[in-house]
Amino acid sequence: MVEDFKFELGRQQISKISREKIIAELEKVAKHFNYTDFRQDDFDEIADISNYTVYREFGSWNKALQFLAEHLKAQGIDFKITTRRDSYSEQEMFDEMERIWRMLGHRPSRDEWAGANPSISYDTLYRHFGGWTNACLKFIEYQSGEKVTEESGIVNIHKTTSPKIKPVPIKVKTRTIPLSLRVKVLSRDKFRCVFCGKSPAIDVGTILHIDHIKPFSKGGENTLDNLQTLCQDCNLGKSDNLI
Repeated sequence: MVEDFKFELGRQQISKISREKIIAELEKVAKHFNYTDFRQDDFDEIADISNYTVYREFGSWNKALQFLAEHLKAQGIDFKITTRRDSYSEQEMFDEMERIWRMLGHRPSRDEWAGANPSISYDTLYRHFGGWTNACLKFIEYQSGEKVTEESGIVNIHKTTSPKIKPVPIKVKTRTIPLSLRVKVLSRDKFRCVFCGKSPAIDVGTILHIDHIKPFSKGGENTLDNLQTLCQDCNLGKSDNLI
């Protein structure tokens, strides 16, 4: 005998999240980001509910943010919605980075950027440059006019006559500092000369160098603790003192 299999809905249903709860979560996330607009993935990191719940309640994310802006305005809170465009030129991005960097006097954090009423969102810069540190590094290059390139310091040695022999990577000591390490040094030193404090962001024309504390010629290694950020003038001055 063939049994009948029936799909039956359970008697208990998940209670619908109230509109009040959704609004409360929007307010909580807005406060976290200093009352500047945020994306769905930002919401998911902070809120106790999913951004899909918000989307279903308001019909779109932009409508939810517009509602939130009006809701907070009634409480006397200014909720900043960044003007968005499909694209910005790098010149526009660098101009805005310079404005905010000069206003703060140092490299802005995400929250500081959001609190500076930016014309270009943090996320736009993050996506364009592939990260905030990369964005700051490119801005330093733009301000100083010095191009940073990466040299791996790896030499491949193999015999071209034998297809069976694979290239063997051999690490060789090189003065060239890999880009990833340069970024770490610049970030640690806050993109400033550790001697005089100059930064290309607020001292136009300043060129930053990555300097070996123990000279390379005397056995100094390309390690984070043996590297420091110096402006060109301080680096040359240090070299003169060693002569």
